[in-house]
Amino acid sequence: MVAQMKIGSRLIGDGHPVFVMAEAGANHNGDLGLAKQLVDVAKAASADCVKFQTFTAAEFCADRSKTFTYFSQGQQVTESEYEMFRRLEFTREEWVELMAYCDQQQIMFLTTVQDPVNLEMMQELGLLAIKVGSDDFDHLPNLRTFADTGLPLIISKGMADADEVDKVVNDLKPRCSSLGVLHCVSLYPSGPEHLNLAQIPALRARHPEVVWGFSDHSRSTVAPALAVALGARIIEKHITLSHDLPGPDHWFSMDPVELTEMVAHIRFAEAAQGSGLIMPHAAEERSRTIMRRRIIARHDLPAGTVLDEQAVTFKRAEQGLYVGDWDSVQGHRLRTAKAAAEGICADDLEPAGV
Repeated sequence: MVAQMKIGSRLIGDGHPVFVMAEAGANHNGDLGLAKQLVDVAKAASADCVKFQTFTAAEFCADRSKTFTYFSQGQQVTESEYEMFRRLEFTREEWVELMAYCDQQQIMFLTTVQDPVNLEMMQELGLLAIKVGSDDFDHLPNLRTFADTGLPLIISKGMADADEVDKVVNDLKPRCSSLGVLHCVSLYPSGPEHLNLAQIPALRARHPEVVWGFSDHSRSTVAPALAVALGARIIEKHITLSHDLPGPDHWFSMDPVELTEMVAHIRFAEAAQGSGLIMPHAAEERSRTIMRRRIIARHDLPAGTVLDEQAVTFKRAEQGLYVGDWDSVQGHRLRTAKAAAEGICADDLEPAGV
């Protein structure tokens, strides 16, 4: 089964280029100018889209005294979770301006939609698809609402086991004709021992109708390429202008140089995958003619000579049958004389039994 989905005019899935999502997230620090610079970074790195996060802190933070601890600028910071998210909100007018800027830069705009109130605004602004983070992977009430819009839906499955994946994906498949699910590890950052990329082919086999991908929180520029080699068709990765900016996500996100390197690794990996057919590439056929040994006359051989290992040797040459043909050639008679060091071709042989 070929798994595919479509966002705008972009086809995503098996048989199409890997869809690279540069996750600006909240790394704009609430500054629209910084957000536009992140758009520029994503565009310069040849990402397929730049993705932000649209939320209203009062909608999903119940306890305003709850604290959140993170690393920023080499320090451990603890602050009110509600105040942190409220500081990172954009107004409707700022979203309009940011989406228009993405259009000007000719890069797709996407955003993680946190709640239906955010979805309503984003639909009015022309959002092409909905992203949902791992924090809401089990929020079926919201996921059903999002799926019912008919928009393509991409969700991250961090913190989920196989049963939860089956429950959520099986619920959404009949509701959503364009569904992508991203393998994800909700550790910031994730070490290589956490990634378990072998889940990707297992997930593809478990739900072949779904377009599977990888939302990576490691600091590696190579891990996404490894995921592509294992079948991921969507890659999401956090980006920043600088690791030294204040905020919870900057220090493990990809800076502009790292993002460009990561995209190059992804494109290399998808080009290297090939068709899976067990045969040499057409360009490799020339190497065969140069490197493989041929069946060569060991010395002058008159017509009628029976070919055996006293009559021939095996060396590189421009002409002659390959040594791999020897088992089917030995015992045949020459119908034409061959000079020493001359290659022996099929036309030089008498038919079998003559």
